[in-house]
Amino acid sequence: MRLKQVSLSAAISVVAGLTTAVVGLTGPAALADSTASLPLAHFAHMVADPAHQHLFFSQGAGSTGILVTDLSGTPVTTITDEQGATGLALSADGSTLYAALADGDAVAAVDTATLTESTRYPTGTGSAPVSVAVAGGRVWYGYETADGKGAIGSVDASGTVSTPSLSHWSVPPQLAAGGGVLAAEEPLQSLSHVATFDVSSGTATAKADTDVFGGTATGLQVTGDGATVLLAAVQQPALQVYRTSDLMRANPAPYYTGAVGPDSLAIDTDGTIASASTAGLYLYAGSNLAENHVTFPDGTTVAPDGLAWGGDGTTLYAVTRDSAGAYALDVLGSAKLTDTTLSLNWPRYAVPTQQFTFTGTLATRGFLPAGAALQVTRDGEPLPDTTVGADGTFAVSDTRQDAGTYTYQVSYAGDITHRPATADLKVYVARLSTTVVAPEIDSASPRSVVIKGTLTPELGFGSFPQGTTIDVSRIDEDTQETVQLPSVTVDPATEEFTVTDAPEAAGWFTYRLSYAGDATHEPGSDDVSLTVSAYAPALTLKAPATATRATALSFTGKLGDAPYPAGETVTVTRTDAAHTTTPATWTAPVAADGTVTVKDTPAVGGANTYTVSYPGDAAHKAATASAIVQVSRATSTVTVTTDKSTYAYGATATVTAHLGTTYNGRTVSVYATPAGGRKTLLKTGTVDSKGNLKATYKPTRSTVYTASFGGDYRYAPATATHSAATQVKIAERLGSYYTSTTYGGVTYRVYHHTVQPQVVGVVTPDKSGQCMKFQAQEYYSGAWHTIGTSSCFSMDPNSTGVTHLALTHAVNQRFRVRTEYLHSSKDTSNADTWGGWLYLTVRN
Repeated sequence: MRLKQVSLSAAISVVAGLTTAVVGLTGPAALADSTASLPLAHFAHMVADPAHQHLFFSQGAGSTGILVTDLSGTPVTTITDEQGATGLALSADGSTLYAALADGDAVAAVDTATLTESTRYPTGTGSAPVSVAVAGGRVWYGYETADGKGAIGSVDASGTVSTPSLSHWSVPPQLAAGGGVLAAEEPLQSLSHVATFDVSSGTATAKADTDVFGGTATGLQVTGDGATVLLAAVQQPALQVYRTSDLMRANPAPYYTGAVGPDSLAIDTDGTIASASTAGLYLYAGSNLAENHVTFPDGTTVAPDGLAWGGDGTTLYAVTRDSAGAYALDVLGSAKLTDTTLSLNWPRYAVPTQQFTFTGTLATRGFLPAGAALQVTRDGEPLPDTTVGADGTFAVSDTRQDAGTYTYQVSYAGDITHRPATADLKVYVARLSTTVVAPEIDSASPRSVVIKGTLTPELGFGSFPQGTTIDVSRIDEDTQETVQLPSVTVDPATEEFTVTDAPEAAGWFTYRLSYAGDATHEPGSDDVSLTVSAYAPALTLKAPATATRATALSFTGKLGDAPYPAGETVTVTRTDAAHTTTPATWTAPVAADGTVTVKDTPAVGGANTYTVSYPGDAAHKAATASAIVQVSRATSTVTVTTDKSTYAYGATATVTAHLGTTYNGRTVSVYATPAGGRKTLLKTGTVDSKGNLKATYKPTRSTVYTASFGGDYRYAPATATHSAATQVKIAERLGSYYTSTTYGGVTYRVYHHTVQPQVVGVVTPDKSGQCMKFQAQEYYSGAWHTIGTSSCFSMDPNSTGVTHLALTHAVNQRFRVRTEYLHSSKDTSNADTWGGWLYLTVRN
């Protein structure tokens, strides 16, 4: 049984620990200050006129007017008779709105005070201007030429229209101006043709003209310093940035718009860039540092070229379109304010009188307000401020004298670019609960009980002072008697302690381990129940490894956990070849120190196994040990022979094993082990009256033959081996002959004198790579004479050798040829072998 004490404060702390952080969020950046429906069938361009509190909206080709609203999107009027108004631009002083009239072949000038057209500048029949920009005291417009291509025209202050040759354009280009620089763009599939001009003097001077990454641009702007041109095209995954001086990519790299091509662009006077795609609205500081990502309701996106800054340094206007095609104006008054997040992390632990610290992080997009002060309160009471570090982290430390729950609040007031944020954290201050843990012990001996335990504070927090002790008592569960034992000391470094005891009795005991607690730790306890069992003595035997048969033998053994009472005995059994199922049995006394002496005179040779068994008593468990003594036996004689020293491939070998004198065993086993093969039993049996046992075997390789005698009561086992070589099988044939004949009953192959006879030899088993020789003989003077023996031919992977005979002056002569296999030092599995003779003759 195990008992534990758990304090109420510990339970509270555990509940508190289930949450690891508290986060304070600012309001979502996705919400507009206001949204107003716009009575537009189409949308082309928007211009903000903060001086007169107006917004202007053009609707492109096919429209007849320019919508005017106040800065909240409430319609004010429609400037009529503005045929196909598309591109819009304000004059430098804001007094005039210029509109490119795609259907009116003109540029209209609208008085922004009276909201009426004051002047119209014709641009030529069929010119259909689509874009307009104001720079260098002139109004620049992109229009269509008579041959259907594009060009750039301008109107000066006197109203004079001019059409300078500014690059070559296949369509009317889009225009943008800033810092005395005019930029023009036309789409080229996934590229854009872009040209820049210095127009600060009123006359255009080319700066750069090339193709860049772009496409169908719906946003083109030049920064206020005239150094950079930005291009938004849906064919590109980001907003592209180029130097106006040479149209090379500018640093920083392109502005990310959610991996979706941007279709809107606006640059505020402070360099803040707003760019929109179907993934939402993205805002960047001039350093390319991302500030905010504004999202819109599902199905709603910013219309192409639908962004404009209000000129007040804060307000951004966005024309949006929902899934039904309806247009609206979103007024974003705090788009530049970056969201901030305060995260508070739980302290390690809070206990009375001890300082604790919790940490937190202030996170934001854009520039991190490092060094900013954060206000801290505890239950509404102000505490010293803490400061945000360079990495956004901070720490708050406090000390509480009393247990309880305390609420800490950390607040960030915000600044001109960051929203405020606040986060709360509850800290539970309580004494640490402690756990006394000791493993259950299944058993212990009467003279040795050892319990190793640990004293652990809650969640591993808080250390114990030097000299901390555990109180120990032992309860006899049979008699319910309790004995107080000496206290044990806890090691403060490891939090471990050790209890040692000697109850001097067997039985069931419970050890109670108690910790009284201290100023910061709750009390704790644990119960360990265990059985004190009888000793399990070790029994060791010191028997000799060998002994002489029929000679007296004596050896000793020793039982551990002495002393032993007088009169105790052990049982000794002996198992040998003659006593495999009914061993010999006798007893031997046990001395007080546990010594046992075994005496015997073994009559049977071989392995004699002595087993000593102690039955046990009230204080000791049973024990058993065995020892093997090899008892001497006489030497027996075994031989093995074969009827031949060398065998043809597959011939039958007769193997004879001979057994000499033995006592009561006459069984022999005969084995064959072919070269490179496994040992195989050929025969096991009793030898005949002459001591012989015969077996047969068909070898295919040179073979080692083994005869084995297993031994008997008085004679030891014996083994003998004998090796016999085996030849290979050679298959031979002649090739390329044209007929056959016979001489003296022998078949001869007949060859034409121009043919070199082919001789083929095939060896079994596989001897690929081994040596084959060819020998040729000629018959004359009544006998066969050797005319040549070849050098070695290396047999191919099919274990085949091939040669051709070159016979000179051989017509009407008789010949014979044969092959020979010669084994190498790497192949000892078969003996050298000659093949049979093949006969041939030669004719004209």
